[in-house]
Amino acid sequence: MQLIVLDDDFNIIGPVPLFTTLIWTRRYSKLGAFELYTTKDYFPVLNAGKYLYRNDADELGVIAEVCYQQDDNGNRSIYAKGNFAESLLYDRVIEGTAMLSGNLEAVMRQLVTNYAISPSNSDRIIKHLRLGDLNGLAATIDSQVTGENLSDELYSLANVEEYSYRIRYDYLTNDLVFEVWQGKDRRDSQQENSWAIFSNSFYNIKNAIYNRDESSYRNVAYVAGEDTDNGRTVVEVDMRTSSDEERKELYVDARDQQSDSGDGEVLSDAEYKELLIARGKSKLAEYQKVETVDSSIDSEANLEYKKDYDLGDYCNYINTEIGIEMEQRITEIQETYEGSKTSLSITLGYDGVSTVSQLIKREA
Repeated sequence: MQLIVLDDDFNIIGPVPLFTTLIWTRRYSKLGAFELYTTKDYFPVLNAGKYLYRNDADELGVIAEVCYQQDDNGNRSIYAKGNFAESLLYDRVIEGTAMLSGNLEAVMRQLVTNYAISPSNSDRIIKHLRLGDLNGLAATIDSQVTGENLSDELYSLANVEEYSYRIRYDYLTNDLVFEVWQGKDRRDSQQENSWAIFSNSFYNIKNAIYNRDESSYRNVAYVAGEDTDNGRTVVEVDMRTSSDEERKELYVDARDQQSDSGDGEVLSDAEYKELLIARGKSKLAEYQKVETVDSSIDSEANLEYKKDYDLGDYCNYINTEIGIEMEQRITEIQETYEGSKTSLSITLGYDGVSTVSQLIKREA
């Protein structure tokens, strides 16, 4: 692994060949992050840099914080922290009203094109950003958005269908490549891909923490649209799997969803209700049951990282000791490098923290 610091045009400022700790946290449904701890010798390089490039990873770090420390004994150290390149889209907002209709992958790509690649105001262009190949994802959408942060909105749209988006750095072309993608299905109920089963019986997990939390779960939404008081259009969105399931209701104020977006096209009553239903589904996706497993992985066991499993893959988790069996996506993988020691931990399932602003405040 080589670490190289780049400027905002991807010119090389210098390498960071020695460090004490590197924490590289990849995430599926929100921004990934990194922390690099090294010696004072590399402060000038990191302090002048924009990006942290790692030659064995698709992710590109955006340096947001550099800190120099000297203690009472004269010991000096520095650290650099930041998020991955997806955070560049956090610097853009959807300042007007955008109609979102059709194939979801295409809609997400169009949002990035309109607000970051080819915006009407050229000052909003994110340098070196381009669209990657289509992945043929089939989900559709019929919605409307006004005034949202671009990165937040992309994650919100993707999470409804368990998709994700990423910005890969192409070192050879100096491009930032935007893609919408979905992890592989590696459950034992399918035959297309090799299985990935994490279990104490296979001795490939250790230090596992299982958590189930339904305190914020909601399955029925009442979505109130435009107008005021009794004139408002209200639709019910019921996402229960059966009528026997207990109702847990949510009220959604969707007055920002307009039947007349001002572009000369006015939605019919049926079309407008579909718009509100889509908003209800999107909001309910933020109030899911939380069932997660956080576990260290034995890299010497039967599954090889990035070959047998990777971020976003749908896997089985079995804990025979407490009688837990579940199927969940790998939503986070944390790689930690300390000297010659490397450790790996994964999170299966969604933890309920979905807003990018929370993550930036906490980690970058």
